[in-house]
Amino acid sequence: MKRILIFSDYYLPGYKSGGAMRTIVNLVERLGDQYDFRILTRGFDFKETDYYPNININSWNELGKAKVFHAGHGQLNFATIRRVLRDCLPDAVYLTSFFSPLGIKFLTLRRLGMTPDSPVIIAPEGEFSRGALRLKAAKKTVFRSLAFPGRLYRNLIWKAASEPEKADIQRIAGANCEIFVAPNMPPRVILEDFSFENKPKKRSGAARFIFLSRVMPKKNVRHTLELLPEVQGEIEFDIYGPLEDVAYWADCRRLIDTLPGNIRVRHCGSIPYEMVARKMTDYDYFVLPTLGENFGHVMPEAFSAGCPVLISDQTPWRNLEEKNIGWDLPLDRRDLWRAAIQKCVDMNSADYATQSRAARQYAIDWLAAPEIVQANERVLDRALATQKKMVTSAA
Repeated sequence: MKRILIFSDYYLPGYKSGGAMRTIVNLVERLGDQYDFRILTRGFDFKETDYYPNININSWNELGKAKVFHAGHGQLNFATIRRVLRDCLPDAVYLTSFFSPLGIKFLTLRRLGMTPDSPVIIAPEGEFSRGALRLKAAKKTVFRSLAFPGRLYRNLIWKAASEPEKADIQRIAGANCEIFVAPNMPPRVILEDFSFENKPKKRSGAARFIFLSRVMPKKNVRHTLELLPEVQGEIEFDIYGPLEDVAYWADCRRLIDTLPGNIRVRHCGSIPYEMVARKMTDYDYFVLPTLGENFGHVMPEAFSAGCPVLISDQTPWRNLEEKNIGWDLPLDRRDLWRAAIQKCVDMNSADYATQSRAARQYAIDWLAAPEIVQANERVLDRALATQKKMVTSAA
């Protein structure tokens, strides 16, 4: 089998780093019988310092269908990258970020001619959306102004998770770069044993909302907290996810402390990925007013749990209201958000059951679509075809 080396800031057995990691986990699980996947990553989880138990640090570990090199603290350096490249001799390299120091180090070695001449796939994972670029904008602008003229990103195969992300990549990397559109790989099935009988009944005048993501400006939970006092009825809003930005969470806490008595907000900590979809079955609606997502793994998880969504229009999940599975709304239209939240609260049990069943069926149909797997295979095979040409030319 052809060997593909993936650079991922975090990987299994971690679960706190977000959707980019899940993309790789699902890619390996679903295509690991066709490709030999090797992964370079950290030996600890996001925002943690303790190493994973039962994992060999600065060494290779077998996890599922991949072999994974878990680096120790401070060891994702040039020497480790060169060691892993020597160990692997990859037919292609796959980078899961544009701004990650790990990928930048690899590309620097490549620019200096110190890596094998392997084709490189890069998936920015939403980093080029306008909302994402506004965060730490000055630093990102400076890096881009140096990286592109310095030819750090020459001759790459770009992977976009959607047509909007393709447009973002062309806007930043240039209209002539080679881009393949392939939705981020989902698992084969979510909540196979799901039953509507186990989902709590919705009642008119009350709603349970869940936000499940990293607590940081990009995910924009504050947007919802600011709107809740303008809504009538009983509201429970539970926030799950690591507190990535402590100052941002302090601002959110100040808002929470001023909410009226009909609104209860809790931060419930982080939960392992395996519990995410099942946890959503306890709630009526999933909320994510994100500034930008190239994909959003949590959306099919919500739909699979029969949980309609209330999200921004900065994701590929669009036209949800006409499908009766939620709303995708512009962030600057607070009136539309307020009206949608109020509709969620007011909805009666029968109408909600119809919406919930539509969400579940949408997830079943979407997960079964073969086009997603085929699109991801095309990206990998394009890189491997380039590698074959390189070998032939060298011979």
